[in-house]
Amino acid sequence: MNDKIFVLGATGAQGAKISDVLIENGNSVITMSSKSNEKLKKKANIEIVTGSLEDMESLTNALKGVDKAVYTFPLIFDMENAISYTNNFIIAAKEANVKLIVFNTSFHLSNSDTGFLSLDLKKKISNLFSQSGLNVITLMPDIYMDNLVAPWMKPLIMDQGIIPYPIEEDQKVPWISQNDLGRAVCKALESPNLIGKKLPIGGNIHTGKEIAQEISQKIEKEVHFIALTPDEFEANLVEGFGSLAAKEISNLYRYVKKNKSKLHSKNFEKTNQLLELKPESIKDFIDGMEW
Repeated sequence: MNDKIFVLGATGAQGAKISDVLIENGNSVITMSSKSNEKLKKKANIEIVTGSLEDMESLTNALKGVDKAVYTFPLIFDMENAISYTNNFIIAAKEANVKLIVFNTSFHLSNSDTGFLSLDLKKKISNLFSQSGLNVITLMPDIYMDNLVAPWMKPLIMDQGIIPYPIEEDQKVPWISQNDLGRAVCKALESPNLIGKKLPIGGNIHTGKEIAQEISQKIEKEVHFIALTPDEFEANLVEGFGSLAAKEISNLYRYVKKNKSKLHSKNFEKTNQLLELKPESIKDFIDGMEW
């Protein structure tokens, strides 16, 4: 590819990795930010438009001359805003004649309402895209391996030998690296034959205990996976994210706990064939980290 691609949320972890992979594959990226981002400004082949999803003028400017776009909804837990912002994007994308959109759901996409706002607004956004008449490919990751080695987690691993996370120690769940998310998005943007598809991506099925064992071997230090309850996880998030976000992020793991079979029974292999991808293994991911 050699396209100019709009990436929503390039200042966030997922959007940044998507942007990096797209640029590595010869594309240029345009994104929006309501605040100045010096780190992003220093990156080559990325343009920043000042604005937000509630501002139609900035959306129109950001999508001008763009054939392809990636939509990752930010951590906003408000159904009314999710609908309004997505409708704004749809209007602007139609006006700009965007030919292909990849919707990154950021997490599992349920077929029915769950009672958890963090999941139900993703379903609503998906429905809005389905009804929009736009050409959309939906990619559905599950749990990011990157969460386990985030900057605030590494000291716990290196200094205390623990990985506290809100999944049962022996519960097998599907994991994906953010690098593989970027690779899947890049491949999807090259695959107009997949328009209308909703594809699960990732599929490294492992327990937290198995991941801790891999990290132990890499850093040559015993590391234990500590299974937090979603309630304990929520309490830990409140100070940094606020009560609403803490609750809704934790609700993702409440859903994981109740829907074990739904998560790892998805046809990841078919998606990997369609996108010609070989997912990064847990071992390769851990070996590639700076410890």
